[in-house]
Amino acid sequence: MKKLLSLLLTLAFAAIGFAAPRYYELPAILDGSMSLYDFSAVEPSALPDSLAPVYLDYVARHGARFLTSENKVTACEKALKKASERGSLTKAGKSFMELLQGVRKHTDGQWGMLSPIGKDQELRLGKEMAEMYPQIFGASGASVASVASYVPRVVETMDQFTIAIADTYEGIDTKAASGKAYDHLTRFFVTDKRYDDWRKEGEWKNVYDSFVDRHVSVEPALRLVGKNSGMSDKELRRLTYDMYKVLQGMRAASLPAPTDEWMTMEEYRACWEATNLEKYFQYSISPLSNIPAQGASYLLYSWLDTMAHLEVGQLSPGLSGVFGHAETLLPFFALLGIEETIARPADYDRLSTEWSDAYLTPLAANIAVIYSRGPSGTLYASMRLNGRNISPVNDSRLIVPAAELRSFWLNRLLSFSSN
Repeated sequence: MKKLLSLLLTLAFAAIGFAAPRYYELPAILDGSMSLYDFSAVEPSALPDSLAPVYLDYVARHGARFLTSENKVTACEKALKKASERGSLTKAGKSFMELLQGVRKHTDGQWGMLSPIGKDQELRLGKEMAEMYPQIFGASGASVASVASYVPRVVETMDQFTIAIADTYEGIDTKAASGKAYDHLTRFFVTDKRYDDWRKEGEWKNVYDSFVDRHVSVEPALRLVGKNSGMSDKELRRLTYDMYKVLQGMRAASLPAPTDEWMTMEEYRACWEATNLEKYFQYSISPLSNIPAQGASYLLYSWLDTMAHLEVGQLSPGLSGVFGHAETLLPFFALLGIEETIARPADYDRLSTEWSDAYLTPLAANIAVIYSRGPSGTLYASMRLNGRNISPVNDSRLIVPAAELRSFWLNRLLSFSSN
């Protein structure tokens, strides 16, 4: 994981040297969890011809979206208007106000909705899934049954993905449901009070606040509001951070990408590193807490239930899907024990070299366990994370007996239930 992140960042930064001297695009990886899914990294199935795929369990984040709400846009506008009233607003500040107006116009009536890019992502993911496993979806009696959180962009993600499979295999049985009844699978980070309290006010806050104070620059904000805005350093950092929150979502909404007109590479990267650290503490296993992994236990029990039914031949070929959020996936990844999701940094300032939300949960992120049978009838399991083949039991093997994976998962559940 460390080597991969280092390579991605090196290539992203090196590419800038070939760009125009002004208004270059900042590396997409620095958009963090608003990064777009990397279809170029998708790998072929790891299954040999000797194994026949029979079933898929699939958990996914919604596809690319517009900004979830007007909050960050409004926060930036208020700060700029205050500076204007004091006669301190700069030319750059006026330009950024125009950018905010453009975001409002482009997003009007679509806050938080799946963007056209997001719809295309899900149709492509569904089609690629259907084409990769014809033995499953083309089998007699095959089905696709999915649930989603009540959030509209998640429901539409589930629908687009399902439509793509159904269009490939006419007559396949499809079922889709959504709503708060599935919060224990999709939004446990809110419904689990202990977890929700940790997310909002856990002891990680002091570490995170210290990082922001030391790394997030006041300069991007100062270039907009001038030196006579009357804003404190804390307020200026907040404005810089809010600027980032607007800019990081522009590519996903089909708007021009952030440029050095607003932030330098270092300033933009520092904002990403701060959001990355925050998500790590809130949604993954850290030296401070295992609570996030515990919260995802219902999801893992649902996968164990699928396995149990397959082992006794009680499931027809098909796919079970759970569609949620980045906040659904990150704790689940940690509970599964996937190597790329585990980081125990000695220095939190260097977390981004070990753990990246852009790599783990880009828009349309997903994880799948693929069950297959050998000639003797033995059930096997393999796993894919964002289209890449990974080891289900965190070693070098890409395919393991399902019974071994069941033991691995049960041990994970037991280890976290006792903490």
